[in-house]
Amino acid sequence: MNPLTLGLGFSTTSASSVAADCRITAAWQGYSGIMHGGVISTLLDAAMTHCLFHHGVKALTAELNVKFVRPVAVGLQLRVSAALVKQRRGVFWLNAELADSSAIYATAAAKFVRAEC
Repeated sequence: MNPLTLGLGFSTTSASSVAADCRITAAWQGYSGIMHGGVISTLLDAAMTHCLFHHGVKALTAELNVKFVRPVAVGLQLRVSAALVKQRRGVFWLNAELADSSAIYATAAAKFVRAEC
């Protein structure tokens, strides 16, 4: 419903993980030709949220730690993936990755708390 959505189509890749392919566009750049770090963080967070949806969970990001491994050039075709690592009493820990077949560009680890909505 959101006209500003990133337009990602997530699919399950295992019992605990999801992934989506994405082409990095100029609309996502910060410096000329390089993807903005905030958009990278958003992609990783979105993957982890969709992983929780796969598990039937609505939760909010409580902590997000992103590691930027290398610059992401506009025009790259990448895959963003996420996996549920553990859960306990309405708290969920997930990991995510932005990569292609030859390199990892960014990773994230996050803690989510069950939404009360």
